[in-house]
Amino acid sequence: MNDTSPAHKPKILIVDDTPTNLRILEEILEEDYSISVAQSGIQALSITEKFVPDLILLDVNMPGIDGFETCRKLKAQEETHHLPVIFITARAETEDVIQGFKEGGVDYITKPFNHREVLARVETHLKIQQLIKQLELKNDELKGLNELKNKFLGMASHDMRNCLSAIKGYSQILMEDKKELPEKTKDQFLDFIFKSSKNLLQMVNELLDVSVIESGKLQLDLHPESLKSLVHHHIMINQFFADKKNIHLQSELPDIPKCRLDANKIGQVIDNLISNAIKFSESGTTIFIGLKEQNEKLVFSVKDEGPGISDEDQAKLFQHFQKLSARPTAGENSSGLGLAISEKMIQAHEGRLNVTSQLGAGATFWFEIPLK
Repeated sequence: MNDTSPAHKPKILIVDDTPTNLRILEEILEEDYSISVAQSGIQALSITEKFVPDLILLDVNMPGIDGFETCRKLKAQEETHHLPVIFITARAETEDVIQGFKEGGVDYITKPFNHREVLARVETHLKIQQLIKQLELKNDELKGLNELKNKFLGMASHDMRNCLSAIKGYSQILMEDKKELPEKTKDQFLDFIFKSSKNLLQMVNELLDVSVIESGKLQLDLHPESLKSLVHHHIMINQFFADKKNIHLQSELPDIPKCRLDANKIGQVIDNLISNAIKFSESGTTIFIGLKEQNEKLVFSVKDEGPGISDEDQAKLFQHFQKLSARPTAGENSSGLGLAISEKMIQAHEGRLNVTSQLGAGATFWFEIPLK
């Protein structure tokens, strides 16, 4: 066994009405396993409620309810139906063996006991049980990923169709009636096409990011980079959208040491936090963008003067496809994926992403990554 410390020893329940048999099996197994014993079927059913074994060695011939009936009762209970049962028998006739398998047993051991055989059969079935549990966990994980995929495809296809319909409709009008359309109307149509294209590209990028992250293939291209320069670059990118909403971007970016990071992925997180603040801020407000070195970590923050985030919404912020109570102030698009993706990218840098907020008092999103 890989780990036989008391806290990690698999638990085995031995059920036999003969004290000698119990003693022999205990001596064979006690070094590697945590043992409990019962001398009847009734006693075994009672013990399993508290001891919850990983495997049961069950004698067939016992007074009261025999081993077959005890196994039937164990398999009928939700808490114990999955437990592997190895029958102990002095009878190795074919009918008895078949009867044992019919009742739910996984194997049988004949008396008198062979030390090596008992250990081999017990260890084999414990390993099988462990593999079954791992497969069940993987199956649950795959079901969750499939549900996530279906949910994303449902939402993405609806949003993508809307974007593509807008691009097609406005571009068709421009191509057919461009001479008759006033310049102001043309500019509006081009603006609609630009916004729809931007939203469509964002959805495609997020779909690709989720695919990479959920498949466990997220890789970082680490190089010494200036986080200050990276933040300044993304402030300039978002300045256009802030100006359109009459939102002031105020930054405090002191000189700080370079840090090994993936500039594209950290830049994506920075862009997401700044653009989210713009989305949820009203005209005439200010967004404060900060950067500092603290406790051998680089800390980036974005503070807005928006509606704030309730405790309930904060609990689901970094989950996929979450729509919050607050809505973008100018009808901007939001897939509900950006923060979930950002958190994974920061975690890949051995950092953390978080938020502090109160309703009516704005929100501050911040992340920290190790300076090393």
